[in-house]
Amino acid sequence: MEIECDVFVFDFDGVIVRSDGSIRPLGVRLLREAFGHGVVYIYSGRPREDLYVITNALDEAGIPRRRLAGILLRRGSGGELNAKRRHLDLIVHREGCIGEVHDDNEAALWLAWETASPRALVLHGDEWCKPIRGTSVLKPCRDV
Repeated sequence: MEIECDVFVFDFDGVIVRSDGSIRPLGVRLLREAFGHGVVYIYSGRPREDLYVITNALDEAGIPRRRLAGILLRRGSGGELNAKRRHLDLIVHREGCIGEVHDDNEAALWLAWETASPRALVLHGDEWCKPIRGTSVLKPCRDV
């Protein structure tokens, strides 16, 4: 029996913004929809010093930062996946579970599965998303 969990985790680069820094409308739409379903975190392999980049992009997209449970960034040495593992562990510690993880890095999604066994792993591409495991409650990413 699947445990219902209303915690959503979104990667920043590749889901909320493109590599050139422009906003991804689909990612923003999903983030807004997730607010209506539960607790929302943004995680990233970016260093803490890049917090201003993320907050500026969220402000530009009209995302109310006060609605986010957290923006988690890399501290110290280690790569993106090590940072994301620590972020996922922290979220599970705080919330008790993770419902969905949205990322453009398939390796990060499988890491999330190993770490937290979320209901859905959602892979993002250029203005598309698809569950690679489980079912998303977010309409644009439901595997129909």
